[in-house]
Amino acid sequence: MPTNSLDHAGREIQVESWRIEERQEGIAQRGLDGWPKDLQEDLEEIERLRLCLRDLPEPPVLLHPIHPIKLRVDANISPTMVYYFLLGDYEESDLELIEAFILPGDRVVECGAGAGITGAFAAQCSGDSVVLVEPSESMHSTILGNFEANGESCEIIGAAVVPDGFEGDHLKIYINEEYWWTTTRTNAGGRPKHVPVIRISELLRREQPTVLLMDIEGAEVGLLPKSLPADLRLIIAELHTPDIGDEATAEIVNSIVSQGFKLKRIKAQTWVFGRD
Repeated sequence: MPTNSLDHAGREIQVESWRIEERQEGIAQRGLDGWPKDLQEDLEEIERLRLCLRDLPEPPVLLHPIHPIKLRVDANISPTMVYYFLLGDYEESDLELIEAFILPGDRVVECGAGAGITGAFAAQCSGDSVVLVEPSESMHSTILGNFEANGESCEIIGAAVVPDGFEGDHLKIYINEEYWWTTTRTNAGGRPKHVPVIRISELLRREQPTVLLMDIEGAEVGLLPKSLPADLRLIIAELHTPDIGDEATAEIVNSIVSQGFKLKRIKAQTWVFGRD
């Protein structure tokens, strides 16, 4: 793997290749109903990276070990997430499936943008700007920085996507700065905040995507309308079965399939549905 950056002590901001290979084997074996857990050796590597990053005079831009995508490590990027990125274990299932299924000319909308890595890769694969729906305003500058680092462009909608029947203009969410995610689940921890909402059918009608990416930490339950737009050919969705349960997962899958989509691939918790 190429050296990404050095701190003042000459330490490399990277991980050994054997760690990457071992983690990729683990990703391939992951099932639907479990999240990865850090071992003691992972925690030691995360601490090493924390010390390296602390000594850098400016935010480094790191190369992904597998895909042609870069991460700009600003103040929002924790050492934990740097470690996952360098292992090729940050949204790896999503990145692999984006590369496999998004085509040049696709119009992509992503709900739940995180740090903008999957969105920037989708823009790279489609050759066009993407629309991101991300309720955590604190992540917007990070998203823009990562799009700039990758030479891509985007529009950010600062809102949480909700079902059409949602009542009200704001939603209470919980923001976890360590892992970049936001959720409506009260038992997940994180900092509470009320954010504006955008209803799913309004979003789809306004943006007219051919591809919908979703990673919204359990809020996918009951989200999709019973009539999806005809132009929408592909859905790549992370279904959080460890959090929402197998029955809710089955309901989402059945709802999508009933509208003419076929299940194309599953990798870990990420599902791909497509229609001709």
